[in-house]
Amino acid sequence: MRLSKETISKRYASYDTRVLEFLNNVYDDIRKQNPDITNYFLVTFDLLANQLKLYYMAWDAIDEEQKISSEDAYKRVAKNPAIAVMTKAHQEICRILDNFSLSPFGQAKLKRVQKDDSDESAENLVASLIA
Repeated sequence: MRLSKETISKRYASYDTRVLEFLNNVYDDIRKQNPDITNYFLVTFDLLANQLKLYYMAWDAIDEEQKISSEDAYKRVAKNPAIAVMTKAHQEICRILDNFSLSPFGQAKLKRVQKDDSDESAENLVASLIA
C-alpha cells in the first residue's frame, strides 16, 4: 500500500474528519520536503492518527460536559481526566511532528543538519579524521 491521499482516506475512513484533514495537511507538508514518500511513513501516520483521535475524543468529552473539573466520590474537586488524556496526546503529536521535521523545533534541527552537511566536503572530512 503506497502512502497517498487516497490511502489516507481509505485507511482512516472511520476516523473523525478533523483527523483526516490534519493527516492530509501533514502529507502535503511532507511531500513539499520529500516528493518520494515511502511506506516507512505508514506506521508513523498510524501513530499520529491514533494520537489525534485520542486528542479529539478528549476535546469532545470536555466540550460535551462543559467542565474542566469534576467531583469524585468523596465530593473532592478534581481535574477532568480528559484533560490528562488531551495533554499526553498533544505531547505525542508534537513529538511525531518533530520526527517529520514539521514542528518549528524539527525545522530548525533539519536546517542545522543540512547546513552542517553542505559546509564540509568528503575530502575535508576524511582529512580531519586522519589528522
